[in-house]
Amino acid sequence: MGLRPFSQVAAFLSTAIALHAPALLAQGAELDSVYVALESLAPVPDQVATVQNLVLRRDAGEFTLESGQLILLTPVGGRTVAVAFHGQGTFRFTPPTRIERERLRRFRNATSLAEPFTDMVMLFCDTTLGELRRAASFTAGPPPDHVADRAADLLDLLGDLGDRTLDPDVLRPLLNGESSSLFVARIFGRGDPLVFMVDPDEAEAVRLLMPARHATHSVRTEVMTQFRAGGDTVVRPLSRERLAQVRIARYDLETWLTQRSTGEVGFAEAATMDIVADTPAGPWLPFVLFPKLEIDSARWSDGADATVVKARDDATMWVRLPGSLAPGAHARLQLYYHGDLVDRYGDWFFLKSSVAWYPQPPGWRDVAEFNLTFHYPRSMTLASVGQQTSLATDDRATTSTWTVPHPIRNASFNLGIFDAHAARESSGPAVTVLWSERGHRQLTQQLLQEGEVVQQRGMEKRVGDDVSGAMQFFGTEFGPPSVNQFYATEIPSLHGEAFPGLIHLSYATFVLTGNAGDDEVFRSHEVAHQWWGIGVDYATYHDQWLSEGFSNFAGLWYMQTRRHDNDKYFGMLDRWRTSILARRGDSLPIWLGYRMDTRDPTDNNFSVIVYQKGAWVVNMLRVLLLDLRSMNEDRFTAVMQDFYRTYAGRRATTADFQHVIEQHVGQPMDWFFNQWVYGWRIPTYRVAWKAEPDDQGHFQVRLRVRQENVPPTFLAYVPVTVQLKDGRAARARVKVVGAQVETVLPVTLDAEPASLVFNDLDGVLADVRNEGW
Repeated sequence: MGLRPFSQVAAFLSTAIALHAPALLAQGAELDSVYVALESLAPVPDQVATVQNLVLRRDAGEFTLESGQLILLTPVGGRTVAVAFHGQGTFRFTPPTRIERERLRRFRNATSLAEPFTDMVMLFCDTTLGELRRAASFTAGPPPDHVADRAADLLDLLGDLGDRTLDPDVLRPLLNGESSSLFVARIFGRGDPLVFMVDPDEAEAVRLLMPARHATHSVRTEVMTQFRAGGDTVVRPLSRERLAQVRIARYDLETWLTQRSTGEVGFAEAATMDIVADTPAGPWLPFVLFPKLEIDSARWSDGADATVVKARDDATMWVRLPGSLAPGAHARLQLYYHGDLVDRYGDWFFLKSSVAWYPQPPGWRDVAEFNLTFHYPRSMTLASVGQQTSLATDDRATTSTWTVPHPIRNASFNLGIFDAHAARESSGPAVTVLWSERGHRQLTQQLLQEGEVVQQRGMEKRVGDDVSGAMQFFGTEFGPPSVNQFYATEIPSLHGEAFPGLIHLSYATFVLTGNAGDDEVFRSHEVAHQWWGIGVDYATYHDQWLSEGFSNFAGLWYMQTRRHDNDKYFGMLDRWRTSILARRGDSLPIWLGYRMDTRDPTDNNFSVIVYQKGAWVVNMLRVLLLDLRSMNEDRFTAVMQDFYRTYAGRRATTADFQHVIEQHVGQPMDWFFNQWVYGWRIPTYRVAWKAEPDDQGHFQVRLRVRQENVPPTFLAYVPVTVQLKDGRAARARVKVVGAQVETVLPVTLDAEPASLVFNDLDGVLADVRNEGW
């Protein structure tokens, strides 16, 4: 759509709402009818069957209905999609992989289940109804009184029918009358209810869920175990998490950010989306949009009104296509909406959602082209992803346009009353730091009143030095970045985020730089995402450590190399090791990704394992590839550069990274990845040594290592440094496998040893304890 003057925004929005609000109310009727049918699920009196020893299998789940009644429930959209059971039954379930069996153990203290149950409700779009009709005779009969309540219990875990919300993977096939492998069963036994689900929209379609221990309005279940259908007994890489019906090929986004008399900033958007079908799609399609945004109007490219429905405070927006889309077909939707997106904290402004301010298909992982236009108060500064191609200011507002030279996964921006600081190394992209001097004056006054330490001066320069220095360092060590213009913007929060050419940094890192290295690592971590997470994207949540763990390591590496601080480097590894060892009793492999966190807001397993242990794994590879004689690390740098060069602009899996390493070392690396990415054991080494002189005045070092808390096959090549009394040092690697290793170091020393450092350079994530011989 064409650009509108800033002064016309209010008139534009009020006209759009007035013209289309009645249509929007009417358009929700079809969707609402499905909700009403689900709300009204009840037993059909003449559709009751008595069954004995009926077995229903769905992948790893087996339901044995030993004795009792099957009851068909009332139709939804003209077809029977739900059945209840009351009687005696047993649910048997065994995950196919070791990781998922151990995951189940954390919840149920068992690696397989044989759970008795008395009630079960099934919701499906698959062949269940036909199977049951063939196995049982449904006739008139009195159904149990509580069947409707049990059906409501199932739906309560999938959404809130009163608020007109439901899991879109369940609602979409019901709306569209699709036949698929969708199957959901809630099982009521002696313990907590279980939910078994086959979701064909997920690449890992088979899930066992339980009611969330810390449920929210939008999150009601917790995944206990999840895996691909078909019974794979080994971990295999996935290329994507969801099997999407549609994707957005291009966004044209025009954004109005209007400042009210109160100082708050309003948000309104005109979004044009090119929708492309990957598989047969529609007519109803779900998209994700920030819950506080409200739809004003929508139309197709031919000018016809579009049916778009979004429940209040719901993150799911439903679009009804004029008809179904065949694979490869396109539809162009123009959508107008507004809402409460921008928060204000004094003179700071903050997006409540940095990525959900425009509609996206569920899954959030597809790339798209972006063309962005922003209208905002002339007193403010705005930075966006991409490259700024125009900037114009009139009496009331500034308008800027931004283009992204290649498809990206997500787009964001930041707005505020910023001061700008230009920071640039001799090479690398131009870096602009946007920070709020007025905001910090307010913060300083508050800190003085509370007796806290006030901020250091010149922090914008320190932040700029780290950002520009990290850009140059990573460009040398990994390869050239894909941007030539880079913004680091301050946000009034404690976290950081990275987007192509743009990072958000916590205000805390603009207050002071601490002594432990956290600030340098935090800033350079966000910069490193231009290579890891953006330059090379990760394929699925299993591989997210290739983004977060790599960026954490990169931040450490920058601090050690450019800030010349070995003590902080190893000190931070040591602190992270303490956090990791505190979780050594839990089966928390890096491979689990976000699934290792519970819904408990105090749980930070994901941060510790994916970020910190992920960085440790990269450090271990760095040391493993190090030439101990020359301390040359060209092999490690070559691996990282090769990986980045090979997968830049693509999604990579853990297996892809392993393959690149194997090409450089010339041997399989399964042992390493099985232990450190797919496994969770961490060794304890009990180490003893003694020096033995010979007749020529030389010394040999005899070493004994007892290995605990890991399987007997656990393998590591541990660096050992012997410090001699004359000040020199000798280095070697020791292969440790089995319960105990006793060996002589492969070095002959011409001076007496003074001390020995086992696991030097933190070559292995381990708990090392010295003991006497």
